[in-house]
Amino acid sequence: MKYPTEGHRKVNNYSIRAIERAVQVLACFSFRQNEHTMGELAQMAKLSKSTVFRILQTLEKHKFVAYDPQSGRYLLGMKLFELGGIVFSSLSLRKAASPFLDHLEDKVNHTVLMGILEEGELVYIDKREGNEPIKLTSEIGKRRPPYFGMLGKTLMAFLSDKEVDDLLTQFPLEKAALMSITDPKKFKRSLKEIREKGYAYEYNEAVEGVIGIAAPIRNHLRKVVAAVGTAFPAFSANDQNVKETIQLVTKTAKEISVALGYIDGERERGMIKPKG
Repeated sequence: MKYPTEGHRKVNNYSIRAIERAVQVLACFSFRQNEHTMGELAQMAKLSKSTVFRILQTLEKHKFVAYDPQSGRYLLGMKLFELGGIVFSSLSLRKAASPFLDHLEDKVNHTVLMGILEEGELVYIDKREGNEPIKLTSEIGKRRPPYFGMLGKTLMAFLSDKEVDDLLTQFPLEKAALMSITDPKKFKRSLKEIREKGYAYEYNEAVEGVIGIAAPIRNHLRKVVAAVGTAFPAFSANDQNVKETIQLVTKTAKEISVALGYIDGERERGMIKPKG
């Protein structure tokens, strides 16, 4: 076994120490004290002003802190807000969705997946294996291009035209299976169909011989925040069970949405009592 050199250990120690010092500075912020001068941060973190200055410059560059020139104080930046929102959203979403995913798996007995778009990519955040002999390589945390499969198409269907164009520029359509759509115009037409129907159906587009059915999950603001779907071998499908699966998936998506606080038009009208 080859051990690192003394110089290598110094570099590693320096890197860890730098991160620890940055964490020390960030830990100075609280609900009661959410703004600080550089001098206050140096005193609270027990670090020199020059060290804190360099840390703040780096954190500000990456939007982990922001500087207010009028007050001369630093406060936590939007990047931390964004990351916190992702963590909260993912945790609360998984918790709310869990019993419904279990129920869907029991009903369809196929692989069940839930995913979100994060930093322009499809990310699987939950999965149920089902009882299929063919296992899909869609593990929790795995990232895919945003257009990939039933979940990707469902999520992209509810983005603005500009957001779709930007993602297709960043992630050009690539052929993954026999029926994969690689023409952007045709792909956009398929997104329109998903919006109109309220669900996505794909066959041989992501994985050869596999059918995927997915539907959007909305939050209390009616914004699509995730997608849930099931994938299964085409040889086990017929018109009747495909129709039933579409109903089950759309029902599950709606149930998860309601658990997140979503109120659809019908429910909202039913909650409004007539005057008089």
